[in-house]
Amino acid sequence: MEWIISVIVILMASLLKGMTGFGFALLALPILTIFFPMQVLVPAMTLFNLFTSLYILANIKLKIDYKYLIPMLLASFIGIPAGVQILQYLPERTMELTTGISIFSLSMVFLLSSNKEVPESRKTKPIVFAGFLSGLMGSSMSIGGPPIALAMNRKGYAKERFRKMFALMSVINAVIATVLYVSKGMFLAFSLKFAIFLFPVMLLGSKLGDVLSKKINQIQFKRMILYLNMVLGLFIVARILLHH
Repeated sequence: MEWIISVIVILMASLLKGMTGFGFALLALPILTIFFPMQVLVPAMTLFNLFTSLYILANIKLKIDYKYLIPMLLASFIGIPAGVQILQYLPERTMELTTGISIFSLSMVFLLSSNKEVPESRKTKPIVFAGFLSGLMGSSMSIGGPPIALAMNRKGYAKERFRKMFALMSVINAVIATVLYVSKGMFLAFSLKFAIFLFPVMLLGSKLGDVLSKKINQIQFKRMILYLNMVLGLFIVARILLHH
């Protein structure tokens, strides 16, 4: 049963990422943590993030503004090792509780900011700290996308530019995090098996998401997903607090 549910979840999560450029683990983690421990899921999610981001990169022919990307990347390099340490040593229950609270909070922030016009004065502010947060949260909870997405949204980036910059940063961070997981013996055989088994599903979802991104109202779709994530985040918190 858990494998059937995993297929559906990975399909929907890769569909979301193919459409919007982010949100893979944000959608997948709340459900998958019911069946699998975080220490198994996060390395597998990192691989999925790597593959989906490579797919997006290959399909968007657009120049990237490295002036904003490089400072964020350098900041993320500091956050990634710290996140790996947190995943390695923080108790499973604490890790899941932190993930649930983070998913709920980030979804709420996205919903509250989605209807607001960003002032011109804020568009010029640096987004370096978002890179650090992304590295930290990505390598520890596999939800490194929201800090970058919020920062790029503040800059007012167009959809395709947003998706390409986000994908490039995701690829680099995923490679570094995976190397650290392997070097610390955290990349379990099950993580690899999970990723390989569901790879065709992820590929299908990414392809569908890329096609649908040109046809579906992404604002409405993203808002629906964020409401769902708030519920799922609360569900994780309630499950952990009520579990004896």
